Amino acid sequence: MGITVLFLSFVILLLFGMPVAFALGISSALSVIMTGVVPISYLTQTMFGAVDSYSLLAVPLFVLSGVIMEYGGLSKRLIDVAKAFVGHITGGLPAVTLLGTAIFAMLSGSGPATVAAIGGIMIPAMIREGYGRGFSAGVLATAGGVGIVIPPSIPLIIYGITTNTSIGDLFLAGLVPGLVIVFMLYLVSRYLSKKHGYGTDTPKASWNERWGAVWRAKWTLLMPIVVLGGIYGGVFTPTEASGIAVAYSLLLAIMYRETKLTQIPMMLKTTYLISGMILIIIATASTYARILTLERIPTLIASFLSGLPVPFWVILAVIVLLLLFFGMFMETIAGIILLAPILVPVVTAMGMDPVHFGIVMILASMIGFATPPVGDNLNVASAISGLSIERVSISALPFVAVLITILFIIAYVPQITMLLPNWLG
Repeated sequence: MGITVLFLSFVILLLFGMPVAFALGISSALSVIMTGVVPISYLTQTMFGAVDSYSLLAVPLFVLSGVIMEYGGLSKRLIDVAKAFVGHITGGLPAVTLLGTAIFAMLSGSGPATVAAIGGIMIPAMIREGYGRGFSAGVLATAGGVGIVIPPSIPLIIYGITTNTSIGDLFLAGLVPGLVIVFMLYLVSRYLSKKHGYGTDTPKASWNERWGAVWRAKWTLLMPIVVLGGIYGGVFTPTEASGIAVAYSLLLAIMYRETKLTQIPMMLKTTYLISGMILIIIATASTYARILTLERIPTLIASFLSGLPVPFWVILAVIVLLLLFFGMFMETIAGIILLAPILVPVVTAMGMDPVHFGIVMILASMIGFATPPVGDNLNVASAISGLSIERVSISALPFVAVLITILFIIAYVPQITMLLPNWLG
């Protein structure tokens, strides 16, 4: 009965428009109250324990770092560098968007901060330069999600904590797939730009102009080396790296003098809202996952999948499709906390590295950002472009199709993901 109440109440609350975080918490409380499987105080203890983690300090700190960079002019300097090097090629501004997104993701660790910082600048710029409004929104809706794949990544941190997997290895594993995604999305945008005649002829920047853009952004470009180099060099932990990122971005914002004192309250408010949302989801998803564990649901599902008389590649395909389905309806953090404890034992028992599976799970979540009905990135792209969610979703379809293809390739070719962890591990 407890599981029936847990699932039905969660689905009903979602259908009524309840935010995922609160739907998870309320359905957990209803299940406990109606079945008495554990005292209600157990839920509050679980919620507190879920967020009482030193490693989770990295979440609000990386979010704050991304917000400071957005307000401090760092994103504009990164885009100037990208424009100087690739702005003249076919599909130049989409290439600038993708390159700027990749670099900013390495600095902020936050998907929402990446979307806001790059999208707010590049969607209007692409529209002004003759790119279709729907096309411009579709590029951002799919490219913005790369921020959760390229390290440092908040969802990778959550996966590492949830499954007791090395966060450093996850960061290394996400780098190559993230760059592959950026390159493949560029090829799609280049093809569509050429097909529809998007964009204008932008003169090629001279090497003096390129080096000038690099020089103006030199301290910003050094940030990935400082943050990621410190992690992989053993100088500090990922959590300590988030503090370094905040201090470094704040120093640059002061140096560039583009941040006003009057903007500080808004920066803190943005950080509170994003971090609070993430931590509430972690807390309530943990109670939901704990009840599932008490009811032995993960064990039953793992036993069922492991006992299927089919090869592992079939089971893996089913799991990937399951992740894509859940990614359409569930927040990334909640999906990781709920599904990772269920699926990781299954794939590891069949020989799959948990680091490799973590990247597969994060990639599926990234695709969920650009697919309805939840589609966080679709909402951002819709707001900036002025188009409906439906129109942006249709424009994003070619990019989503490529992302799904990449997901299956990475799932079945572990060497792509495990190249750097095995080489530097």
